[in-house]
Amino acid sequence: MSRLTDTLARGRAMAESRMGATNGGSDATIHRKTGETTTDAKGLEVPEWHTVYTDRPCRISGTAANSAPYRTLTIADGVQVEVAARVASFSIDTTDLSDGDLIEITAGELSGTVWQLIEADWQNQSTARRVPVIAVERPEEWS
Repeated sequence: MSRLTDTLARGRAMAESRMGATNGGSDATIHRKTGETTTDAKGLEVPEWHTVYTDRPCRISGTAANSAPYRTLTIADGVQVEVAARVASFSIDTTDLSDGDLIEITAGELSGTVWQLIEADWQNQSTARRVPVIAVERPEEWS
């Protein structure tokens, strides 16, 4: 291995040591809408969700250095709102992420919170998959 590869591997190990509920971080289940609907217990049609990852160690933190702590999102009818942005960090092998995925924190200090992934792109030669997220309400159909 080259020196850069060795350094990157050590950095990834250090980043992962801060992830997961047992390390002061969180465990998460990542959900994605399938585009289909299903019928809930009340007989209502609700969006169907697919579980992408279960019990995935992660860490929710503030924004990355030199980035804005807020994002401007466009909602219904072109209305724009500013929302607080955070960063969700996952191990480097967390490759199946998509814009709009919901991250349900299932263990750790932030247990019970739900975060929406707003941009799934990441950089190469990074120690973790860091993606911007915003806090959202838990979908009613998950009850």
